[in-house]
Amino acid sequence: MKISGLNQAEKLKPVDEKIGAVVKVVLPLRLYEMTIKHRVLSELGELSHFILSVMSKHDLTVYDIEEVTGLSAMQINPVIDRLKALDLINKSELSDSGKRTAYILEHIHNKKLFLYIDQNYGGRSSDWFIALKGNDSLVEISKDTIMVSLPKYVSSNYTEDCFRQGQRFQSNHYEILPSLIPEFNELNEDSSNVFGKEWDVTFRSQGDESMGIPIELELKEFIGPKEKIYDKSLSLYTELLRLTVDFTLPLGIDLGEREEVKPIMIVYSDNDEVIYDAIKFETKPDGGNLLCSSEPADEKENALKLLAHSLTFIDEDMQLYSRENNFDKGWQLHEYSYSEVISCIDEPRIIRIKV
Repeated sequence: MKISGLNQAEKLKPVDEKIGAVVKVVLPLRLYEMTIKHRVLSELGELSHFILSVMSKHDLTVYDIEEVTGLSAMQINPVIDRLKALDLINKSELSDSGKRTAYILEHIHNKKLFLYIDQNYGGRSSDWFIALKGNDSLVEISKDTIMVSLPKYVSSNYTEDCFRQGQRFQSNHYEILPSLIPEFNELNEDSSNVFGKEWDVTFRSQGDESMGIPIELELKEFIGPKEKIYDKSLSLYTELLRLTVDFTLPLGIDLGEREEVKPIMIVYSDNDEVIYDAIKFETKPDGGNLLCSSEPADEKENALKLLAHSLTFIDEDMQLYSRENNFDKGWQLHEYSYSEVISCIDEPRIIRIKV
């Protein structure tokens, strides 16, 4: 689909598919660098990391470590004692907790991932989305892309934005981490564990908002008056052709006083391919995207349809009046809430966190 500024209707570009099927829109994502750290490992030094690693990889004992490193007892004993106090070493061998921690050290601790994440962190009742950088289901955002509006509560402050993404992630870590880091599945984590006790996750914005999730959105048909959408995130406009039939008394002869006949107004919707006797007709769209079909509408045919349909409203008395037919063009509004838009996302390679 293509978009145009609302005050620049002359710049409308054709869409790939006929209006009335689906519109291709994009949910914009921001790129972040996510770093995950194990809190205990973050507090241990390089020697502790080395001991845990080689004991795990080579099935060594504490005595083997002393022999391999050549360190004196004065140098190595305080480190071993601390690992024992943390229940990572049991007597001279790694404990089960130590083996688990060594696995985390090798596969997870200090791991960095580049993630595209939506910024709707203020919408606590809305699902949210994550995709690894390089996911080919994402699309690049260009000047012609129809974008789903970002929520008003998105922070423009770099630090606050990253902090709020971290808060959002922390409350859903058990669901997300195994999807991002397959090795996390080997830990057999208990979902009742409190995330903050064991893991730290931090985010750094990469300032790249040129990618998004493509969404095929079905255009709404006119269904009569409806409640106003207060959380609207997308407004689309399709073309309308309106016929106005004005009635006046014939000139040249005084036919006396006669009842005034109100004008007839009927509208043809290019999207619905339906003639409406009553439909909201926007002459000056207010904030949204103007759409048109890849194949221009046959205005002559549509005008003749409207003229033919107008005759069904004219009774015997109305035939005594002179009629003047006038055509003008306008727009049909299609509004969508944020939840309506994201309900159409079904790409399996996009991680969806349900709330």
